[in-house]
Amino acid sequence: MDNVALFALVHGNPDGRGVEASWLTRVLSRCCEGHGFSPEDGAAVDPTLVRAWSVGGVQGSETLVQSRPVVRELRADFIADFLRAPSQTTLAAHAVAPSGHGSEDIPVPRLGLARFQRWLGVRAESGLAAEDRDDALRERLKATMPDFLTRALSHSGDRELAVFGFLAALHANGDLNKPYVGPPQIRRALASLDELLGRPARLNLLVCDGRTLGVIHRGGRLLLVDAPIPSGSRRAFAHGPEQRVQASLVIHDDGPAELPPAFDGAEIRRLPEGIFTLSARQPGQIERE
Repeated sequence: MDNVALFALVHGNPDGRGVEASWLTRVLSRCCEGHGFSPEDGAAVDPTLVRAWSVGGVQGSETLVQSRPVVRELRADFIADFLRAPSQTTLAAHAVAPSGHGSEDIPVPRLGLARFQRWLGVRAESGLAAEDRDDALRERLKATMPDFLTRALSHSGDRELAVFGFLAALHANGDLNKPYVGPPQIRRALASLDELLGRPARLNLLVCDGRTLGVIHRGGRLLLVDAPIPSGSRRAFAHGPEQRVQASLVIHDDGPAELPPAFDGAEIRRLPEGIFTLSARQPGQIERE
């Protein structure tokens, strides 16, 4: 199954969802052409599409993940699944393919989110590196992992292995067992993973612990869509004048270089390549080294 997109929603509302379903529907219908997201007043989902997705969030010290490996039922609603996760940082992977793509039976994609303790992660690419298809890189990656991480692997493929490589880097720096890890430490572990993988020409990885999102972005298109706090709302007064964003949606796909058309209630930016973090405490504010 091809055409994989990654999503991360980061918001500052610990008591509920960060955005409305109507807002998310409008964003995805504009920003993710080809993924079958239709505006509320638009056409129904293309019945020739076979879809798959996995959504996860963190609540306290637990990860909550819902996966739908192959979806042919048109009533299945990715947006409802995405907003159901009770977390200030929600990750998701979504894939589509036309019915009969390549063969009569669509292969089940390995889109499941990798998870360990309070950590979730997902990678867009299925292979570790385009120029390294043998097992040498995988063995080097596994060699960095302590036994407890190796035992926790579910053998779901290179996407999971890359996430666990990040966790191994956190462990090597003494940060994995901390209740919460600071954004600089997350960026440092991501940089260590990037170096171990040989800084491949294409690498897109999202990790989170429920309150901080860490990103490696190289290749494809990465969008940041900010949802402003409604003026006059209680949350606008609570956050003060310096914080005007209630939620940020990160989108990675292989869409066109030009920005999608903006609409009222959303500010769309294209982010440059690199390693960065985004915190639920300050949605919309990117931190890089």
